[in-house]
Amino acid sequence: MTATRSPSTRPARSARALALIGVLMLSLAGCTATDTSEELTDEDYVANFRTVAFYREFDPEKRSRELTRWETPLRVALIGDVSERYTAYARDQLEDMAAISGLPVDLVAPDQANVVVIFSPEPFDQALTTYREFYRPFFNSDMSMERITTKMKPEATCFGHLITDDERPNDIVGAVILIPTDLGRFVVRACIIEELTQAMGLFNDSDDIKPSIFNDSSSNMTLTDHDRILFRLLYDKRLHPGMTWEEAEPIVRRAVAELRGA
Repeated sequence: MTATRSPSTRPARSARALALIGVLMLSLAGCTATDTSEELTDEDYVANFRTVAFYREFDPEKRSRELTRWETPLRVALIGDVSERYTAYARDQLEDMAAISGLPVDLVAPDQANVVVIFSPEPFDQALTTYREFYRPFFNSDMSMERITTKMKPEATCFGHLITDDERPNDIVGAVILIPTDLGRFVVRACIIEELTQAMGLFNDSDDIKPSIFNDSSSNMTLTDHDRILFRLLYDKRLHPGMTWEEAEPIVRRAVAELRGA
């Protein structure tokens, strides 16, 4: 059974689940980027794209995977402790995502969403109780939902969980994201940016990637120019879900040269 759905339904429970975690090592004293991308070479961009798009942060075997991304419009619902400020942060990020990916990205009602963002002072607990009806459809079973959420609670500041299509397992078709609101607006904004960006298919974090929001040891809390190029590479029309790195590499190299030469 495919996990592709009509606009009026939430994610099917039979869809493949793919967890992605955003563990932000946050220092509120440093909320701006301190590194620059000026010294990065084309080879650095190629290597960094491979790291964030073809590997998974919580894969113990560190296996190279196939390229995974959205191919359909994103319909995003914001629920919970949502203020005007947080809505504005989300709108800015969604507009950015649409411009970079070329996909339609819209805010919708929860019953029409394939992406649900839960804002709460205790997001992991509240997702399992207060917001369970919105959270549960993104997991294959109650047991997996409870297990994954319990495991991530002590490890993650904010958290995202994806589902992919049963018949096209490298097509992302749904995502749920948990955002803490009790740690301040800088954390909320950083979590919105990182989790929504990673939910697009840039899954991995690495301390070797600089300057980047995908580096948990850095103070970057917004997308850097470097990050934006990695994002554009992921949605280059010459790439497609299911590509191995060997298939994608020559295209990525050409695209990096084009983007940096523009």
